[in-house]
Amino acid sequence: MSSNKTEQGFVSFVSGGPGPVDLLTLRGKSRIESAEVILYDALLDPSFLDIFPVSAQILYVGKRAKEHYRTQSEINSLLVEFATQGKRVVRLKGGDASIFGRLSEEIQSLESFGISYEVVPGVSSVTAGAANLKISLTVRGLARQIIILDGHTILEDERSWMGMENFPGTIVILMGSEKTKELAARLIQKGVSENTPIVLLENAGNINASYTVSTLAITVLNGLKKESKGPGILYVGEVFRSLLHRERVIQNKVMSPSSILESL
Repeated sequence: MSSNKTEQGFVSFVSGGPGPVDLLTLRGKSRIESAEVILYDALLDPSFLDIFPVSAQILYVGKRAKEHYRTQSEINSLLVEFATQGKRVVRLKGGDASIFGRLSEEIQSLESFGISYEVVPGVSSVTAGAANLKISLTVRGLARQIIILDGHTILEDERSWMGMENFPGTIVILMGSEKTKELAARLIQKGVSENTPIVLLENAGNINASYTVSTLAITVLNGLKKESKGPGILYVGEVFRSLLHRERVIQNKVMSPSSILESL
């Protein structure tokens, strides 16, 4: 997607993928290598620094929960400032820029000044995490729909739950790993079976990705605890039933016979 405006400056919104540089697209890599200015987000692997042009001006503008190095308005202003100077600007975002990346806000700022831009798609953490789990988010006859929710605000915004009653597919919650008990309780309240599997996947797309799997009912009681400082994704749905069964088999194998009898 690109605008049709013709201005001297140009902004490429590059989706960097969920972390490692080897998940960056070839188009994204090409835009980075030809950039004069790069504004990059948090959560990108340090290996990205190796492909930044030595002649480019590099600015970190990361925003994580309660840790904003730059405000959104400051980022918008920087994009406009560099583009109006005639620079080739790359706005490098984690995951895919079109999913909870505040892409529309930055585009609106550029359009208000008549600045040309393009959007380079990338690998989303949603699909990268599913690849780590070796699970398909859609399964014929079981889950034909996917819904992606924002864990930061969903508990405060009732509109976000519209249509969730007995949702017949896979639910993905980004930025909700600190509220697993509350989210599990709300899902049950909205009609999702309490026995439905829920997975907390950490560091999607990375070689050190890890996960914890449980059910909604157990999560309401105990929660799902993160084991790392990396980003977490919650997956909910029947497509993860085999993952839950797999974990139970592994746990039983390492338990003594007497412990297994006591747990029955």
